[in-house]
Amino acid sequence: MVTLVILGILAAVIALIVGITTGKDRYAEMSEEEFEAEARRASLLGAAVMEMHKFLQPTRVEFTRKRDKRVEGDSVEAGEPPSKLPPVR
Repeated sequence: MVTLVILGILAAVIALIVGITTGKDRYAEMSEEEFEAEARRASLLGAAVMEMHKFLQPTRVEFTRKRDKRVEGDSVEAGEPPSKLPPVR
């Protein structure tokens, strides 16, 4: 009886994994406006996590932000005016 229950739970988990991995892509039928809204929502979540992390480890987050700004600055095309460069704090 216990073995049957365990096999049933195992089969349900396997079916769930297969269903999730072979399901429809949620971005495939999304309009451009819906996609932009989804990207903005994800960005807000990332910003909230970053601020919480900044509260817990302020020096590490500041180092990461400065590093990211340097990488963005390095990716600017040659000859672009300096006004397009992100300010480094």
